[in-house]
Amino acid sequence: MGKAIVATRQVTDVSALNDLLKCLQFGESKYYLLQKPNKITDWKKGTPDTAKIEKFSRGRLFGSQAELRWQKTNTGYTLLWLSEDTLPEGFTEQGKWETTHPQDVHLLGGGETKPWRDTRIPRELDYPMDWCKYPCVKVIQYKEHNSQTIRFTRYTKFVQKSGD
Repeated sequence: MGKAIVATRQVTDVSALNDLLKCLQFGESKYYLLQKPNKITDWKKGTPDTAKIEKFSRGRLFGSQAELRWQKTNTGYTLLWLSEDTLPEGFTEQGKWETTHPQDVHLLGGGETKPWRDTRIPRELDYPMDWCKYPCVKVIQYKEHNSQTIRFTRYTKFVQKSGD
C-alpha cells in the first residue's frame, strides 16, 4: 500500500477542462469514459474533444499514472484528481490517503453487457461494450488514512480479455 493523492479543483468552462486534459500527465496510454446520469455512452482510448465533453454531465480520463474525473455544475466543472505521483498546480489536496495493490476487475463479471446495476443509483446503467465479451479494467483503490474506508476506485487501464 502506497501514498495517494486526492485533490480537487473547479474550472469555469469546458475549454479550461479541455486544456487540463491535454497538459496533465496520465501515463503512456490514456482512456476516457463519458457518462450521463443513467448511461456510460463512450469508452475509448485517447482524449475526448470539447464537443463530446459538452454533451455529457460527467466523465473521466485515466492512465497508469493518474485519473481526472469531472462533473458539470451550474458554475462550470468540479474536478477530482487521483494519483500516486504528483499534485498538479491549481489543485487542492484533500486529506491523507493510501492505496491498495493494483488489481484486475471484470466489469459485469463476463456476463450480460446490458443492463448492469450500479449501487450508486437504483436503476440500470448500460455499458456500451457489446463488442467486448469480457471487459476488464485495472484498478487501484484509495482508502482514507484514518478510517481505512475505500472511497475511490481509480482506473488505470482498460483491458479486453478473451473468453474461454
